[in-house]
Amino acid sequence: MKIFFIGLAVVLVLAVLLLPVFLIIFAQPPGYTLLPAFRDAAIIYASFFMCVGALLFIVMTALIALIAFTVRDKISPAIDKVDDTLKTVRGTTTFVSESVVSPIIKVAGAAAGTRAMVQSLMRRKPKKEDKPK
Repeated sequence: MKIFFIGLAVVLVLAVLLLPVFLIIFAQPPGYTLLPAFRDAAIIYASFFMCVGALLFIVMTALIALIAFTVRDKISPAIDKVDDTLKTVRGTTTFVSESVVSPIIKVAGAAAGTRAMVQSLMRRKPKKEDKPK
Protein backbone atom coordinates (compact mmCIF):
# COMPACT_ATOMS: atom_id res chain seq x y z
CA MET A 1 0.00 0.00 0.00
CA LYS A 2 2.83 2.35 0.91
CA ILE A 3 4.64 1.58 -2.35
CA PHE A 4 1.44 2.33 -4.29
CA PHE A 5 1.15 5.81 -2.78
CA ILE A 6 4.83 6.54 -3.34
CA GLY A 7 4.49 5.46 -6.98
CA LEU A 8 1.36 7.56 -7.39
CA ALA A 9 3.14 10.60 -5.93
CA VAL A 10 6.10 10.12 -8.29
CA VAL A 11 3.78 9.85 -11.32
CA LEU A 12 1.86 12.98 -10.30
CA VAL A 13 5.03 14.98 -9.71
CA LEU A 14 6.46 13.92 -13.08
CA ALA A 15 3.16 14.77 -14.79
CA VAL A 16 3.06 18.21 -13.20
CA LEU A 17 6.68 18.93 -14.06
CA LEU A 18 6.87 17.47 -17.56
CA LEU A 19 3.38 18.06 -18.98
CA PRO A 20 3.85 21.78 -19.70
CA VAL A 21 7.14 21.08 -21.48
CA PHE A 22 5.60 18.42 -23.73
CA LEU A 23 2.54 20.55 -24.47
CA ILE A 24 4.58 23.59 -25.36
CA ILE A 25 7.22 21.81 -27.39
CA PHE A 26 5.09 19.28 -29.27
CA ALA A 27 1.75 21.10 -29.54
CA GLN A 28 3.03 24.19 -31.39
CA PRO A 29 1.95 25.30 -34.82
CA PRO A 30 4.45 24.96 -37.66
CA GLY A 31 7.12 27.66 -37.78
CA TYR A 32 7.01 28.25 -34.03
CA THR A 33 10.48 28.43 -32.45
CA LEU A 34 11.58 26.79 -29.20
CA LEU A 35 12.60 29.95 -27.35
CA PRO A 36 9.04 31.26 -26.96
CA ALA A 37 7.98 27.72 -26.03
CA PHE A 38 10.49 27.61 -23.17
CA ARG A 39 9.39 31.10 -22.13
CA ASP A 40 5.80 29.91 -21.97
CA ALA A 41 6.87 26.85 -19.95
CA ALA A 42 8.74 29.12 -17.52
CA ILE A 43 5.63 31.29 -17.13
CA ILE A 44 3.51 28.21 -16.45
CA TYR A 45 5.97 26.89 -13.86
CA ALA A 46 6.29 30.29 -12.18
CA SER A 47 2.52 30.67 -11.88
CA PHE A 48 2.17 27.09 -10.65
CA PHE A 49 4.80 27.58 -7.94
CA MET A 50 3.27 30.91 -6.92
CA CYS A 51 -0.08 29.17 -6.45
CA VAL A 52 1.57 26.40 -4.45
CA GLY A 53 3.46 28.98 -2.38
CA ALA A 54 0.28 30.92 -1.66
CA LEU A 55 -1.49 27.74 -0.57
CA LEU A 56 1.43 26.77 1.66
CA PHE A 57 1.44 30.27 3.17
CA ILE A 58 -2.26 29.97 3.98
CA VAL A 59 -1.74 26.51 5.52
CA MET A 60 1.21 27.69 7.62
CA THR A 61 -0.73 30.72 8.84
CA ALA A 62 -3.61 28.45 9.86
CA LEU A 63 -1.22 26.08 11.66
CA ILE A 64 0.41 28.94 13.57
CA ALA A 65 -3.04 30.19 14.61
CA LEU A 66 -3.97 26.65 15.70
CA ILE A 67 -0.78 26.39 17.76
CA ALA A 68 -1.45 29.78 19.35
CA PHE A 69 -4.99 28.77 20.33
CA THR A 70 -3.74 25.43 21.65
CA VAL A 71 -1.14 27.16 23.79
CA ARG A 72 -3.73 29.56 25.13
CA ASP A 73 -6.31 26.86 25.84
CA LYS A 74 -4.10 24.04 27.14
CA ILE A 75 -0.83 25.41 28.46
CA SER A 76 -2.13 28.50 30.26
CA PRO A 77 -4.36 26.44 32.61
CA ALA A 78 -1.43 24.09 33.24
CA ILE A 79 0.76 27.05 34.19
CA ASP A 80 -1.99 28.30 36.51
CA LYS A 81 -2.13 24.86 38.18
CA VAL A 82 1.64 24.87 38.61
CA ASP A 83 1.42 28.33 40.16
CA ASP A 84 -1.28 27.14 42.59
CA THR A 85 0.86 24.13 43.50
CA LEU A 86 3.83 26.40 44.11
CA LYS A 87 1.76 28.58 46.44
CA THR A 88 0.58 25.46 48.31
CA VAL A 89 4.15 24.18 48.67
CA ARG A 90 5.30 27.59 49.90
CA GLY A 91 2.51 27.63 52.52
CA THR A 92 3.29 24.07 53.60
CA THR A 93 6.97 24.90 53.93
CA THR A 94 6.19 27.93 56.06
CA PHE A 95 3.84 25.88 58.26
CA VAL A 96 6.38 23.09 58.73
CA SER A 97 9.17 25.52 59.56
CA GLU A 98 7.03 27.36 62.10
CA SER A 99 5.27 24.34 63.64
CA VAL A 100 7.86 21.59 63.54
CA VAL A 101 11.36 22.86 62.91
CA SER A 102 11.32 25.91 65.20
CA PRO A 103 10.34 23.92 68.34
CA ILE A 104 12.92 21.25 67.53
CA ILE A 105 15.62 23.93 67.17
CA LYS A 106 14.55 25.50 70.49
CA VAL A 107 14.59 22.11 72.25
CA ALA A 108 17.97 21.24 70.74
CA GLY A 109 19.37 24.63 71.83
CA ALA A 110 18.01 24.19 75.35
CA ALA A 111 19.46 20.64 75.51
CA ALA A 112 22.86 21.88 74.34
CA GLY A 113 22.80 24.64 76.93
CA THR A 114 21.79 22.22 79.67
CA ARG A 115 24.51 19.78 78.64
CA ALA A 116 27.13 22.54 78.71
CA MET A 117 25.93 23.68 82.13
CA VAL A 118 25.97 20.15 83.53
CA GLN A 119 29.44 19.52 82.13
CA SER A 120 30.77 22.74 83.63
CA LEU A 121 29.18 21.94 87.03
CA MET A 122 30.39 18.36 87.00
CA ARG A 123 33.97 19.31 86.25
CA ARG A 124 36.07 19.36 89.29
CA LYS A 125 39.38 20.95 89.72
CA PRO A 126 42.07 18.32 89.84
CA LYS A 127 44.06 18.11 93.04
CA LYS A 128 47.78 18.29 92.95
CA GLU A 129 48.20 14.57 93.57
CA ASP A 130 45.77 13.75 90.73
CA LYS A 131 47.89 15.61 88.23
CA PRO A 132 49.97 13.40 85.99
CA LYS A 133 53.70 13.68 86.53
